[in-house]
Amino acid sequence: MNYTVHERKLLFIEDDEELLRELVEYFSQDNVVFTACDVDEAVEILSKKGGFDAIILDLILKNSMGLELFGAFPELPPVIILSSLDGEDTIFSGLTSGAADYVVKPCSMRLLETHIAMRLLPKTEAVVTFGSFSVDANKRTVKYRGRTISLTPSEFNILFFLVKNCGEYFTADEIYENIWCAPSLSTTTVRVHLSSLRRKLKAAMPACEVIRTEFSRGYCFTGEIV
Repeated sequence: MNYTVHERKLLFIEDDEELLRELVEYFSQDNVVFTACDVDEAVEILSKKGGFDAIILDLILKNSMGLELFGAFPELPPVIILSSLDGEDTIFSGLTSGAADYVVKPCSMRLLETHIAMRLLPKTEAVVTFGSFSVDANKRTVKYRGRTISLTPSEFNILFFLVKNCGEYFTADEIYENIWCAPSLSTTTVRVHLSSLRRKLKAAMPACEVIRTEFSRGYCFTGEIV
């Protein structure tokens, strides 16, 4: 998965000055970048500038809490939360409040860029359909026969990667390197997520074998949907 962000208008809401400098340096090379250190400043920028493609939002700011943004400004563009808070309840709260995605600090600029790019994919690339099974990268939804299959962010990322490469086999290391954008130090993380993902898909689609495993070849999305 090699997604980049080009010619986009981005707003970073972050009060860590060192991190903010890194973000601006990386993303301003190919994009128009604005910054804010709290929600009030962000609302002012959104009101005056408008037309943003995405917002990258920290949760704990000096003078406010990041989630306040969702009630402070109407019709926000996709919001990607970037926070050091990694608890399941916090991630769930962020996503249900209206965030399009949740990325845990620390992370590489390349990984963050991949998450932003996935939220900004055109519909022709974001939505992949096999019969009555569909995966939508923009909405972060997976559906089978109209019913939603609930996945964690990591499970969704793995599934979307495999779906976009239907019929190809990938080892656990290759999956990790493509999704987390870093060298794989251990396959345990991927194997745990894959085990949970396959269990959820099997429960929702008992007659379908959608992820196949072959010794020495790895994992493959089959596209065999009934």
